[in-house]
Amino acid sequence: MTNVLTEGLYKIITQSDDTVELQLSDASHPVFKAHFKNNPLLPGFLQLDLIAEVLDKEIERIVNTKFMKPILPDMRIVFVMSETKRGQRIKILDQESNIVSDIRVSWKDR
Repeated sequence: MTNVLTEGLYKIITQSDDTVELQLSDASHPVFKAHFKNNPLLPGFLQLDLIAEVLDKEIERIVNTKFMKPILPDMRIVFVMSETKRGQRIKILDQESNIVSDIRVSWKDR
């Protein structure tokens, strides 16, 4: 179920029970044009939306988020999911397996 903001923003490369690899669109996508004009990056709220959309989950609570490096147009990113005592942990990795975001949420199936 794609929403207006994420339509055409990504393509799923691989998906398993605990990982999803995405290829992001280029800087011509409206999200990158709007955020920010001369320095495009994927906003934090859209990182959460992508996770929920791709996994068909509804995020009920954001426990903690750390955005450590920008996610840029044309990047290939990998979501790595694991369970914690308080919900789910999603690490977003770049092409070199560096953690760019570390997100902890509780969610439910849609």
